[in-house]
Amino acid sequence: MEKALGAHKVQTQLKNSVVTIGNFDGVHVGHREIISKVTTKAQNIGGHSVVVTFHPHPRKVLVPNADLKNIFPNEDQYEQFEALGVDVWVQEPFSRDLSQLSAEIFLRDWILKPLSAKALVVGYDFAFGANREGSLSTLESLCSRYGIELEIVPAVKIQNHVVSSTEVRKSIQSGDMSLVQHMLGRPFYVSGIVEKGDQRGRTLGFPTANMATNFETFPLKGVYATQTQVRGVVYPSVTNVGQQPTFEKQDISLKIESHILDFNQNIYGEEIKVFFLERIRDEIKFKNIQELSSQIQEDVKTARKILKV
Repeated sequence: MEKALGAHKVQTQLKNSVVTIGNFDGVHVGHREIISKVTTKAQNIGGHSVVVTFHPHPRKVLVPNADLKNIFPNEDQYEQFEALGVDVWVQEPFSRDLSQLSAEIFLRDWILKPLSAKALVVGYDFAFGANREGSLSTLESLCSRYGIELEIVPAVKIQNHVVSSTEVRKSIQSGDMSLVQHMLGRPFYVSGIVEKGDQRGRTLGFPTANMATNFETFPLKGVYATQTQVRGVVYPSVTNVGQQPTFEKQDISLKIESHILDFNQNIYGEEIKVFFLERIRDEIKFKNIQELSSQIQEDVKTARKILKV
C-alpha cells in the first residue's frame, strides 16, 4: 500500500480509481463496510482502491477548543487500511485554506483529477467543502455532471447505536469495552513503551508493566481484564487505568499499569500493546497496603474467570 501525503503526491499510476473520503478515526465496522465496497468495486473494474483522510483531524484545526481526542494514532490506520486491501492511502494535510475550498473545486481538483477517480463510495453522513456545503445531494449532482459513479453506504447499527467514531469514543471513555469491541470489530487497545515506575506492584507481589504512550483516548479509570502483547505473544493480564489514589503524593497524571499473569521477564524499554476486554471495577482508594494487596488478588481471580485462564 502506498501512503501519500496529499493527493498531488501519489506516485502510483492510478487508473479507474474507486475513492472514499473521510476521517476514519478508529476504522470501525461502519468504516470497514465502506472500505470493503471500495476494494471490491476497484477489483471488479480493474482499478485502484483509494482512501483519502485528513491530518490533522479537521475538528482539531477548525474547532481547537473542542479538544478532540483521536481513538488511535496514525500507525493504526496504516495497519488497518493495509490489512483491508487498500492500494493507496492519501493523507491530505488539512488547513483552514483547504477548508475554504468550494465543494466543486475540492472534488474536481483534489479528488477526481489527481486520483483518476472513476467511482466514489461515501458514508450516509458525508459532507465536504467550505462550511460543509457539499451535501449528499450536491455530491450526487457533481458526480452526475462529471460522469462519476457514486455509492452511498447506509449507517451500521449495533445494539441500537449508530456506529460512529463519536459513539466509539464515548463508549471507551465510559468503560463499556464489550460495546466498543462490537463497534470497532476488534478490541480497543493502547500501546507504548514499558518504563520504570515506583515498583510498588513488585513489593506487593504483583509486578506491573507501566506504559508511556502517545495515545489520546483512554478507558474510564478502573481495573480491567486485559490481554497484553509482548514481543508478538499475547498474555492474559489485569490492567489499572488511574492515578494510584491509595498512595500519598500520588502523581495526578493518568497511568496504565498491567500485571501480566504467569509472566516473569524484563521488558523495560520494550513496546507492548494492551487490549481492554472487560471492566472489573472502579479505581478505589484503600485504607492500607494490605487491603490493596487483597483486592488485587481478587482482581486477578476475576480476570482469570473472564479470560478463561
